[in-house]
Amino acid sequence: MSTIGNTASVPSTVPPPANPAKGNQRGQTTRAAEIDRWQALANNLAPQIDQLPGLKDPFTQFQALLAQATAMRNQVNTLQANAATAATQRAQLMADGAALFSRLRLGLQSVHGPESPRLREFGLKPRKRGGRPKSTTPAPAVEVATHPTATAVPPTAASQGESK
Repeated sequence: MSTIGNTASVPSTVPPPANPAKGNQRGQTTRAAEIDRWQALANNLAPQIDQLPGLKDPFTQFQALLAQATAMRNQVNTLQANAATAATQRAQLMADGAALFSRLRLGLQSVHGPESPRLREFGLKPRKRGGRPKSTTPAPAVEVATHPTATAVPPTAASQGESK
Protein backbone atom coordinates (compact mmCIF):
# COMPACT_ATOMS: atom_id res chain seq x y z
CA MET A 1 0.00 0.00 0.00
CA SER A 2 1.41 3.31 -1.01
CA THR A 3 1.33 6.36 1.20
CA ILE A 4 2.55 8.72 -1.50
CA GLY A 5 -0.09 11.32 -2.30
CA ASN A 6 -2.14 10.53 0.81
CA THR A 7 -0.18 12.77 3.16
CA ALA A 8 -2.51 15.76 2.71
CA SER A 9 -5.27 14.43 4.96
CA VAL A 10 -7.54 16.75 6.89
CA PRO A 11 -6.80 16.71 10.63
CA SER A 12 -9.59 15.39 12.79
CA THR A 13 -11.74 18.07 14.39
CA VAL A 14 -13.21 15.60 16.87
CA PRO A 15 -11.33 15.63 20.18
CA PRO A 16 -10.34 12.31 21.74
CA PRO A 17 -12.56 10.95 24.53
CA ALA A 18 -12.17 12.76 27.84
CA ASN A 19 -11.50 9.55 29.78
CA PRO A 20 -9.76 7.02 27.54
CA ALA A 21 -9.91 3.41 28.62
CA LYS A 22 -7.13 2.35 30.97
CA GLY A 23 -6.02 -0.94 32.46
CA ASN A 24 -8.29 -3.89 31.74
CA GLN A 25 -10.77 -1.54 30.02
CA ARG A 26 -8.29 -0.82 27.20
CA GLY A 27 -9.65 -1.84 23.83
CA GLN A 28 -13.24 -1.52 25.00
CA THR A 29 -14.97 1.61 23.80
CA THR A 30 -18.16 3.45 24.51
CA ARG A 31 -20.77 4.18 21.86
CA ALA A 32 -19.86 7.86 21.99
CA ALA A 33 -16.19 7.06 21.32
CA GLU A 34 -17.19 4.82 18.44
CA ILE A 35 -19.33 7.56 16.90
CA ASP A 36 -16.40 9.95 17.33
CA ARG A 37 -14.14 7.50 15.49
CA TRP A 38 -16.72 7.21 12.72
CA GLN A 39 -16.89 11.01 12.47
CA ALA A 40 -13.09 11.24 12.21
CA LEU A 41 -13.11 8.67 9.40
CA ALA A 42 -15.84 10.55 7.55
CA ASN A 43 -14.05 13.89 7.97
CA ASN A 44 -10.74 12.51 6.71
CA LEU A 45 -12.24 10.47 3.85
CA ALA A 46 -14.56 13.18 2.47
CA PRO A 47 -11.89 15.19 0.61
CA GLN A 48 -10.44 12.03 -0.98
CA ILE A 49 -13.64 10.16 -1.85
CA ASP A 50 -13.48 11.30 -5.48
CA GLN A 51 -10.20 9.39 -5.86
CA LEU A 52 -11.88 6.19 -4.61
CA PRO A 53 -14.90 5.60 -6.87
CA GLY A 54 -15.59 2.12 -5.47
CA LEU A 55 -16.19 3.57 -1.99
CA LYS A 56 -18.53 6.42 -2.99
CA ASP A 57 -21.78 4.52 -2.52
CA PRO A 58 -20.81 2.89 0.82
CA PHE A 59 -19.43 6.23 2.02
CA THR A 60 -22.74 7.95 1.21
CA GLN A 61 -24.60 5.27 3.19
CA PHE A 62 -22.07 5.60 6.01
CA GLN A 63 -22.56 9.37 6.18
CA ALA A 64 -26.35 8.92 6.40
CA LEU A 65 -25.93 6.32 9.12
CA LEU A 66 -23.45 8.56 10.95
CA ALA A 67 -25.94 11.44 10.86
CA GLN A 68 -28.60 9.15 12.38
CA ALA A 69 -26.20 7.87 15.05
CA THR A 70 -25.17 11.43 15.97
CA ALA A 71 -28.82 12.52 16.17
CA MET A 72 -29.62 9.50 18.33
CA ARG A 73 -26.68 10.25 20.64
CA ASN A 74 -27.87 13.83 21.01
CA GLN A 75 -31.40 12.61 21.73
CA VAL A 76 -30.12 10.20 24.40
CA ASN A 77 -28.03 12.95 25.98
CA THR A 78 -31.09 15.23 26.05
CA LEU A 79 -33.22 12.49 27.60
CA GLN A 80 -30.56 11.81 30.25
CA ALA A 81 -30.37 15.51 31.09
CA ASN A 82 -34.17 15.70 31.31
CA ALA A 83 -34.25 12.60 33.52
CA ALA A 84 -31.64 14.10 35.85
CA THR A 85 -33.62 17.34 36.03
CA ALA A 86 -36.84 15.44 36.72
CA ALA A 87 -35.16 13.40 39.46
CA THR A 88 -33.88 16.57 41.11
CA GLN A 89 -37.32 18.17 40.92
CA ARG A 90 -38.93 15.02 42.34
CA ALA A 91 -36.50 14.96 45.26
CA GLN A 92 -37.24 18.63 46.00
CA LEU A 93 -41.01 18.02 45.80
CA MET A 94 -40.75 15.06 48.15
CA ALA A 95 -38.69 17.07 50.66
CA ASP A 96 -41.15 19.99 50.54
CA GLY A 97 -44.11 17.62 50.82
CA ALA A 98 -42.58 15.81 53.80
CA ALA A 99 -41.99 19.11 55.61
CA LEU A 100 -45.59 20.29 55.02
CA PHE A 101 -47.01 16.88 55.97
CA SER A 102 -45.06 16.98 59.22
CA ARG A 103 -46.33 20.48 60.03
CA LEU A 104 -49.94 19.46 59.34
CA ARG A 105 -49.59 16.23 61.33
CA LEU A 106 -48.15 18.05 64.32
CA GLY A 107 -50.84 20.74 64.03
CA LEU A 108 -53.61 18.14 64.09
CA GLN A 109 -51.95 16.38 67.02
CA SER A 110 -51.77 19.65 68.93
CA VAL A 111 -55.45 20.39 68.27
CA HIS A 112 -56.87 16.92 68.91
CA GLY A 113 -54.15 15.39 71.07
CA PRO A 114 -51.53 12.85 70.00
CA GLU A 115 -53.58 9.90 71.28
CA SER A 116 -56.96 11.03 69.91
CA PRO A 117 -58.86 8.54 67.75
CA ARG A 118 -60.04 11.51 65.63
CA LEU A 119 -56.63 11.52 63.98
CA ARG A 120 -57.72 8.42 62.04
CA GLU A 121 -60.18 10.45 59.96
CA PHE A 122 -57.17 12.38 58.59
CA GLY A 123 -55.25 9.18 57.82
CA LEU A 124 -52.96 9.47 60.84
CA LYS A 125 -52.29 6.87 63.49
CA PRO A 126 -52.82 8.03 67.03
CA ARG A 127 -49.92 7.42 69.36
CA LYS A 128 -50.20 4.50 71.72
CA ARG A 129 -49.88 5.08 75.40
CA GLY A 130 -46.30 4.34 76.23
CA GLY A 131 -44.43 3.44 79.33
CA ARG A 132 -44.82 0.65 81.83
CA PRO A 133 -48.24 -0.26 83.12
CA LYS A 134 -48.87 1.13 86.57
CA SER A 135 -48.95 -1.55 89.26
CA THR A 136 -51.77 -1.51 91.80
CA THR A 137 -49.71 -2.95 94.66
CA PRO A 138 -46.86 -0.96 96.14
CA ALA A 139 -43.37 -2.36 95.87
CA PRO A 140 -42.30 -4.38 98.95
CA ALA A 141 -40.14 -2.50 101.41
CA VAL A 142 -36.57 -3.73 101.52
CA GLU A 143 -35.05 -4.17 104.97
CA VAL A 144 -31.62 -2.76 105.40
CA ALA A 145 -29.38 -5.23 107.14
CA THR A 146 -26.69 -3.83 109.40
CA HIS A 147 -23.22 -5.20 109.47
CA PRO A 148 -22.45 -7.15 112.70
CA THR A 149 -19.30 -5.17 113.39
CA ALA A 150 -21.19 -1.94 113.15
CA THR A 151 -23.35 -2.78 116.16
CA ALA A 152 -21.98 -1.88 119.57
CA VAL A 153 -21.28 -4.95 121.68
CA PRO A 154 -20.90 -4.21 125.36
CA PRO A 155 -17.58 -5.43 126.62
CA THR A 156 -17.68 -8.36 128.99
CA ALA A 157 -15.51 -8.79 132.00
CA ALA A 158 -13.68 -11.70 130.49
CA SER A 159 -12.82 -9.84 127.33
CA GLN A 160 -11.65 -6.83 129.37
CA GLY A 161 -9.29 -8.96 131.40
CA GLU A 162 -7.70 -10.53 128.34
CA SER A 163 -6.78 -7.23 126.76
CA LYS A 164 -4.63 -6.32 129.77
